[in-house]
Amino acid sequence: MLIVDADVLLVERRLRTGELLCPSCGAVLAPWGRGRPREIRGDLGVRRFVRPRRSCCTGCQVTHVLLPEALWPRRLDAAEGIGAGLEIAALGMGHRQVAAHLGRADDTVRGWIRRFRRRSEDVRRYFTVALVALADDPVMPEPAPSQLSDAVLAIAAAHRAAPMKWPEMNTVRGGPSPAGR
Repeated sequence: MLIVDADVLLVERRLRTGELLCPSCGAVLAPWGRGRPREIRGDLGVRRFVRPRRSCCTGCQVTHVLLPEALWPRRLDAAEGIGAGLEIAALGMGHRQVAAHLGRADDTVRGWIRRFRRRSEDVRRYFTVALVALADDPVMPEPAPSQLSDAVLAIAAAHRAAPMKWPEMNTVRGGPSPAGR
């Protein structure tokens, strides 16, 4: 699976013009049908139906599902919902409280939190490095009571710093960009 831009038209154009490359061998990816349809749960009970694009490498012949960045691999919930759950857990709430707040099953939320906890130190390190790269004068998060909280704070700090480097981030454009999009 490859994580790609959420703009399906942009991804389709890049796929058809040979701008997407295979992560394994570097050859051009070509269109190759669609993945299985799936229902994704978003915030506030919103349900989205997606059918991700597939591609095939012209070099090594490996196929890849092109998953929009708003989705996480092998998850029924959108990234924003999982992120919100992790933020709530970082405040010290248990998985049952988080699940009740989000309207999700206890087991689902417990799984998110367990998997994130296992990787939380690596995540904290990665986003701390990203924060330093993004901000001229980075404001480092204060140490938190848990590794999970430390990781969530590092992600939030890097997210706040990103618009300093890329002011157009998270904005909607009113027409084609200068690059001809």
